[in-house]
Amino acid sequence: LSSEAAAAGVPCVVSCGIWPGVSALMAAAAVERCGPEGCERVELSFYTAGTGGAGPTIVSATFLLLATEVVTYVNGVLTHKEPWTERRVVDFGAGVGEHECFLLDNPDVPTTAEALGIANCASRFGTAPGIWNGLFGAMKALPADLLYNREAMQGLALFSMPVIRAVDALVGATNAMRVDAYRKGDSSGGASEKITLRCVHSDLEDCVGQATAAFAMELLRGREGAD
Repeated sequence: LSSEAAAAGVPCVVSCGIWPGVSALMAAAAVERCGPEGCERVELSFYTAGTGGAGPTIVSATFLLLATEVVTYVNGVLTHKEPWTERRVVDFGAGVGEHECFLLDNPDVPTTAEALGIANCASRFGTAPGIWNGLFGAMKALPADLLYNREAMQGLALFSMPVIRAVDALVGATNAMRVDAYRKGDSSGGASEKITLRCVHSDLEDCVGQATAAFAMELLRGREGAD
């Protein structure tokens, strides 16, 4: 439908939820705050308690990503890495605390690196309880063909729903994001080595809905202004 949409002047804007979406705006804001020194590295970290209330959708999507090489940028070079590796413990701030996160593919990485001229960029994700992180690590050992099978992974997620819902009821649906932008060169002049921005919402689904609506409103306002 691309050609028909283009002929009719109908735009399609992708990656406009919470992450990817608002997370990219946070990265841009953090890089801007690095000031004249510029930014040499951006680290994106995401956390969702349980499934965030999204149920089988986020579970099956994560299964698919476990079979996908992670796009990172290292010294300006696009570099593919193994998913669910390079564990880090990330502090998402008051009310959320520290959680382990692992490399996972995210379209924010290439867009952030290329649009903002960042030489080093990577994205990580983690969930709670910790046993879910261990489960995802074990799932990575399955054949890639099976993990890429959307129907099979959706079926597995649906089969697991009673357990997933029970865990969600215990851990909640919090969504948290953290963006760290590291300044270039020597920061001995008193400026902090990095800029850290955080965003927390008590419910992932509400958060995604609000973010998507905000992007749509801005797009419509922009088109109205152009008219």
